[in-house]
Amino acid sequence: MRMILRLRPYLLGLLGIAIITFPFLWLQLDPDFDNNTIKVRWAPQHGLQFFDDLLPVFVVSLLIWLGIRANRHWHWDQAAARNQTWQKSVAVWDDYWAWVAMPLVLCGPFFLSATGLGLLTNAGIYMLLALGLNITVGMTGLLVLGYAAFFAFGAYFFALTQQHLGYFPWWMAAPLAFPLGGAIGYLLGLPCLRLRGDYLAIVTLGFAEAFREIIRNLDISVAGGDQGIILKASSKFQPLWGLNRGDMCYIITALALFLAVFLVQRLYHSPVGRAWIAIRENEIAAEAVGVPVVQMKLLAFSLSAAVAAVAGVLYGAKDGFVSPALCEFNQSIMVLAMVILGGLGNSYGALLGAALLYLVPEYLKLLPSAIHDSPTLSAIVPTFVSNSLQNLSDYRLLLFGAVMVIMMLYRPQGLLGSARRKTEMRNA
Repeated sequence: MRMILRLRPYLLGLLGIAIITFPFLWLQLDPDFDNNTIKVRWAPQHGLQFFDDLLPVFVVSLLIWLGIRANRHWHWDQAAARNQTWQKSVAVWDDYWAWVAMPLVLCGPFFLSATGLGLLTNAGIYMLLALGLNITVGMTGLLVLGYAAFFAFGAYFFALTQQHLGYFPWWMAAPLAFPLGGAIGYLLGLPCLRLRGDYLAIVTLGFAEAFREIIRNLDISVAGGDQGIILKASSKFQPLWGLNRGDMCYIITALALFLAVFLVQRLYHSPVGRAWIAIRENEIAAEAVGVPVVQMKLLAFSLSAAVAAVAGVLYGAKDGFVSPALCEFNQSIMVLAMVILGGLGNSYGALLGAALLYLVPEYLKLLPSAIHDSPTLSAIVPTFVSNSLQNLSDYRLLLFGAVMVIMMLYRPQGLLGSARRKTEMRNA
């Protein structure tokens, strides 16, 4: 009886999902154009194909669940945490991780393919965006839903300037985009100082949509309209020191990411970071003990927007093309989901969330062809798994939604979030 009561919410949830998805999975519409009618017929093959495509996901989920249950029984994580060798290695990694990670990352062009470097470069740009948004959402507690507008501002600043100047490469645009993006964030923060929660989210969303519509409706000769702007070849990343253009894109993005992580972490562990945390926890109490709330909020807005503007310049220099699609609503939501998945307020969590949410769907697209082209993988991977992976990337949005729901239920603080943050969210 207790088991039934414990499983009751999950069973009801599964029943609700089954009812909602029943028309889409098990029924098919057959239009009759001669009689202007539509017939509904039972199509079980559609539902069976859907579950067949997701079979690898179910298998992996089962293995993860078994691992969690085994860990609860044998407490492997607690045993590892008490191990002296593990504790020393963790302490050494915390102190010297950058000196280990940086050479490994910068050596990427020597052992990664061009496709892999391209994916990692895009992931690095999303990591920059997640790191910047984490300043406002995670550290300061300001809900921003129009963050992609600052990203698009940096890209369009670079694109428009290089159109009107004879020589304006990325290494001149990026240092200028940082203060200009910060200024835009400061100006947006001024009218938002009295707003909190949903109201602040709506204002920032309105700013992003207004910026996108302005770019779309400017004269085509100025901003390119919906067609966007193609950048000059001289403004983009150029081959240097025997490295091709793709290698330079990767290395410059990695260096910018390391620099941003260093600066943000220094701020986080400084009085500025403690002021941000105090505002996040209780703004009224923070103001009562002397925290300059107005200045700290404006600083958070400015620094967050500045990081996004630099990411926009790197994106333009990499792809050589910018368009209004950069500041669409789904871009802002994707970056926000990266921050939440990794752990609000944790810089490394934001990086991890960005890497997972970008790289996993992309590699799902490449996995079927990689298995097919490799004789070894073709022999190892079962046929039903390789057939299922052919269509698995089509369900990436479904898997993304399922992962976010599970995270909110079982680990609301995020992958690298602290237990204290979990308690705060549950008691909010």
